[in-house]
Amino acid sequence: MVIDMCAAKIVASIDAELFEHSTICNNRMMDRLRAYQVFVAIVARGGFGRAAAELGMSPANVSRHVQQLEASLGTRLLERTSRRLALTDSGRDVYERARRVLDDIADLEGNFADPDRAARGRLRINAPMTFGLSWLAPLLPEFAARHPAIELDIHYNDRVIEMTEEAFDVALRISPAGPESQVSRKVASTGMLLCAAPSLLARTGNTENIETLRSLPRVGYQFSDTGNLWSLLAPDGSRQEVDTPCAVICANGFGMKAAVLRGEGVALLPDFLVHRELASGEIVQCLPTCRSEAMDIRIVYAGRRHLARPARLFIDFIVERFRRPPWEAMRR
Repeated sequence: MVIDMCAAKIVASIDAELFEHSTICNNRMMDRLRAYQVFVAIVARGGFGRAAAELGMSPANVSRHVQQLEASLGTRLLERTSRRLALTDSGRDVYERARRVLDDIADLEGNFADPDRAARGRLRINAPMTFGLSWLAPLLPEFAARHPAIELDIHYNDRVIEMTEEAFDVALRISPAGPESQVSRKVASTGMLLCAAPSLLARTGNTENIETLRSLPRVGYQFSDTGNLWSLLAPDGSRQEVDTPCAVICANGFGMKAAVLRGEGVALLPDFLVHRELASGEIVQCLPTCRSEAMDIRIVYAGRRHLARPARLFIDFIVERFRRPPWEAMRR
């Protein structure tokens, strides 16, 4: 397995005299590396059985490795219940460090391997529902065709996930600023626009200022960091807030856009979601002179010095494919 070959290379690179009579030491090193590999696989796959299947080991052997690792470190790494597997605080720290080391070893092996060798392994990806299904999903067949040995495990949802706890390799985020604890690369940006259906404005009258906006029904977003509060920058530079109750609250952008198209209210929507409807006139922009804070679309990953090859390939692919996103053309 990869860990065996890498460990052998590391041992061979150390002064041979130190290990001239140290077969036991070498075996212990291999056992310790295997224990960390087993532990990382358990966390990444969410269970002992899945890790055992991936590593080609029996569940009993997997459990033995974890017990030995906990004994050697003098701390419990995993809390096991009948319903779920959870990392302890110590386990979370060990997982981060062990995964970083294993990634470094894999990266080292990759530097000496055939550069044309196919990248392989499972890549767990998290993406927001609306952006993911609208813009990421159509690109995945192209990535899969380029890298058929990489298994894509993709989860679309709008709730905030803890990448380490849920064992994601990369995640797409849409926010003013990414989490400080994570490294990220900017993929694109999106403007946030006040949108309404012509039918709504025909009933209520055109929105001319913030006061008339406050009188209109609103469509809210369930996972907004600011709740029902909209903060808008007026042409004179002043910041205006709208916090009237929402008539409709949706769990994703698709639901919000559908409510707007039905004339149920005004919504603050990203231009990547509504640029086509704005061009066709199905949706109109309210108060175009007032704007909300632009949002970055970023791909984030754990803050480690080296990325596993599948993650690196995916990040480079996504950044390149969104170099000139279609929705930005409407801003020019």
